[in-house]
Amino acid sequence: MEQRPSAFADLLWSLGWIVLGAAIVYGAWTMDRLEYMHINPYTAPGLVPGVLGGSLVVMGFLLMLRSVRAGALKLAGGMPQPHIDLKRLGTAFFLCVGYAAGLVGRGLPFWAATALFVTTTIFVFQWPERRQNGQLVKGALIALVCGIGTAAAVTAIFQEVFLVRLP
Repeated sequence: MEQRPSAFADLLWSLGWIVLGAAIVYGAWTMDRLEYMHINPYTAPGLVPGVLGGSLVVMGFLLMLRSVRAGALKLAGGMPQPHIDLKRLGTAFFLCVGYAAGLVGRGLPFWAATALFVTTTIFVFQWPERRQNGQLVKGALIALVCGIGTAAAVTAIFQEVFLVRLP
């Protein structure tokens, strides 16, 4: 990145992270604790998401402090509106919904669906630049390696470390 985000942009993002983290903490707090099963409190559902949500809140506040120190409140009135590329946003939305609703749990093994999703996403978003530079094959190979690597890592971590059965 050649240019840092503005202090005002950091302020807006900090608020988003705080809200998201607070929602995760709330959701984790309201999860069933399984006390009736006499489980160890450190293995209760919601503990890890609650800690991660709390971390998001703390990091959001730190980002907010940094942005305020950098003058975010002074810049708020005179900031130009950011350009939002609706085509890229729509493409990302379509790919994510397609992965979550169309691929996972619909017959393909999780690792294959994830590899397909990551490979396709990388290739689609790099397409214009790769086509312009005449590197479509190289881009496709890099996307494929990233997709396979991501699928292998995610599958191994969730199944072997977190002991989660994947679809």
